[in-house]
Amino acid sequence: MTRSARGFTLVEAMVALVIFSMAAMGIYSWINTNLISLNRVAVVAESEFVVNSAMERLKLVDLRNETEGSFDVAGYQVQWRAELVEPWAQGLASRGTLSLYDLGLYTINLELLKSDRVVTTYSYRHTAWYQAREPKNNEDDAFAP
Repeated sequence: MTRSARGFTLVEAMVALVIFSMAAMGIYSWINTNLISLNRVAVVAESEFVVNSAMERLKLVDLRNETEGSFDVAGYQVQWRAELVEPWAQGLASRGTLSLYDLGLYTINLELLKSDRVVTTYSYRHTAWYQAREPKNNEDDAFAP
């Protein structure tokens, strides 16, 4: 038999196996990294939905009377706390006159928990308002429609 017809030697087979296993480990590592990144993106997208839902729900809360609480959104426990940053002040209309509303600036801290584990925290500022004055029917008054 000639040398080319004999087939692989043991050393050639081992070298080919080492090259194949190194390539397979590289591909596995790349796929694993992509799956971890995809999982993180899914968690961020889900928590963004929960944060947006919590912000919308907190718009309905009268922060003058209630400054902390918790509720459930899409399987997450949302714990929140509001702190007054700027004291309540009388609002001004676009003409610089006194408006019907008083305004207060709050910092709201959200903590998202899933299975009693903190997933993320979020903080934002929110302007709260309430109608402090009634409009008057006098045409000379700034509150007249």
